[in-house]
Amino acid sequence: MHLADTTPVMKRSLRSNVLALACFLPLLVGIRPVLAQDAAAQAAPPADPQVRVFDRGKVEMHVANVPLSTVLQLLSLEGERNIIASPNVKGTVTAHLYGVSFEEALQAILMQNDAGYRQVGNFIYVHTNAELAQIAAAATRQDVTKVIALNYISAADAKAYVDGIVGKEGLVVVSTAPQTGVASDPVTAGGQNNAMNDFIIVTAKMEVVREVERVIKEIDGRPRQVLIEATILRAELNADNNLGIDFTIVGGVDLELMGSTSNAIQNINVGDLPQNRFEQMNAAVSTDFAGNVPDGGITFGIIKDQVAVFLRALEQVTDTTVLANPKVLALNKQKGQVIVGRRDGFLTTTVTETQAVQTVEFLETGTQLIFRPFIGDDGFVRVELHPEDSVGFVNAQGLPSEQTTEVTTNVIVRDGETILIGGLFRELTTDAKSQVPGLGSIPGVGQLFRSNNDSTGREEVIILLTIHIVKDHAAFGAASREQYENIERMRVGMRQGLMWHGRERLAQSHYHKAMQCLDDGDRDKALWHANLAIHCFPRHLAAIELKESILAQRAWDDDSTSNRVFLQRLIANEQGASYAPFDRPPRQDAAPASQPAP
Repeated sequence: MHLADTTPVMKRSLRSNVLALACFLPLLVGIRPVLAQDAAAQAAPPADPQVRVFDRGKVEMHVANVPLSTVLQLLSLEGERNIIASPNVKGTVTAHLYGVSFEEALQAILMQNDAGYRQVGNFIYVHTNAELAQIAAAATRQDVTKVIALNYISAADAKAYVDGIVGKEGLVVVSTAPQTGVASDPVTAGGQNNAMNDFIIVTAKMEVVREVERVIKEIDGRPRQVLIEATILRAELNADNNLGIDFTIVGGVDLELMGSTSNAIQNINVGDLPQNRFEQMNAAVSTDFAGNVPDGGITFGIIKDQVAVFLRALEQVTDTTVLANPKVLALNKQKGQVIVGRRDGFLTTTVTETQAVQTVEFLETGTQLIFRPFIGDDGFVRVELHPEDSVGFVNAQGLPSEQTTEVTTNVIVRDGETILIGGLFRELTTDAKSQVPGLGSIPGVGQLFRSNNDSTGREEVIILLTIHIVKDHAAFGAASREQYENIERMRVGMRQGLMWHGRERLAQSHYHKAMQCLDDGDRDKALWHANLAIHCFPRHLAAIELKESILAQRAWDDDSTSNRVFLQRLIANEQGASYAPFDRPPRQDAAPASQPAP
């Protein structure tokens, strides 16, 4: 619109507005930078984070990219609140808050970092939202208590295995540990010890208890075991050769004149020299090399006039073989020990400043086998072994002495294989000679002036160990039963070799005849033989039972005492029943139990 086209009034009004605008334009231009500075001042955060909590509980906060942990610390200090944050709570905070409550400010800064809080008493716990969800879920679950019985593992071991599963919020209680060892000590012979299987009591959430049950079921399995068969062979060979020649020469007189005597031409004792021979030259030479030879063997003697010659020779060969074959069954990782031998006691004295205490210790000798197996899943067994074969004694002074052959080793073998421990060989050769100096060294003739003792001793020990992992317990039981039957056959065979007229053999013979008659249907003759068997051997239990079955009644004898059955009679009277021990017939004239006789 052009100014010329307007009316005079409108022209004057427009002109006045333009003049007013021209007058205020410089003022507006000066004010604009000031307003911009104020807005920038409000938008920019302060240099340091500011958190203030007023007395009325209102919070004012100005922070920018400040770690959440720092903001929580400022809120705790300014608001005087106990704030504990989880290590998983992390992040930064940028916020400008005016006049909000403490809870609103806390919730606002935590929401930015996927976190929250819960208040318990005077404490505020800050967690991530995931942690809060777990806490809420746990709060809705109830603890349960379950008794879990154990078959093979101990309660202490089971607790060690499940403590990590139950955690700090659960509880595991174990049963009382049993007494260890099997020593015959009356102080620790049982008493009030727990006689049930081991068990644990678990108190935790249901899913935790189920997990504990699953783990216990998996680890509480039947332990494996091994059968170790040891064969210990000790062979000794001792060979002795002895040869000695004695001769006696008496010059000038006859042996008969000197009153010499001989023990069956085995030796000679020269008597007194006759007086009428003293003026003449007489001589006597004798040796005793035959005396070095032990008794036995062959003795050859010649006595003629003034000369006596005696020869004794002996060869001894001793071949001793000691064979031990112990077998023992042991659990995995458990020590097994078998001793076949003897124990010799001896005294030991311990001297102190005030007293001397004597104790009895034992020297164990014989065949011993100590081992500990470790069964693998690949069919191999690692075994710690200590086989030993020894002999020993305690002398008159009470000092023990032992000769032993033993080995300690740790080996790995396959199931069913045999370990051979050999090479324990020892040989001792002795060549002893006794002679007259000089004369004994003359070739040929020197044999008359010496004796020879040659001995050779050999000893060898061989140890064989066969290890079997027991897999089929039924087959093992059948093998044990078969071995038991074989031993019974050996026992019966040895007893059948006894003389027939012994009373036990006679009783056994009559019992067998009684059984044969009973099979043939002749009960009277069977009873007659059973009576004969009992007559020969009154304690023949099988014959007594056979007689009772034929007569359909038991033999009984009253011992004429009331003390032995006193309590049984009282109990029978209280129960209103007649008392007839060992199937004895009750007395017909006895009053009923409910109405005792006066």
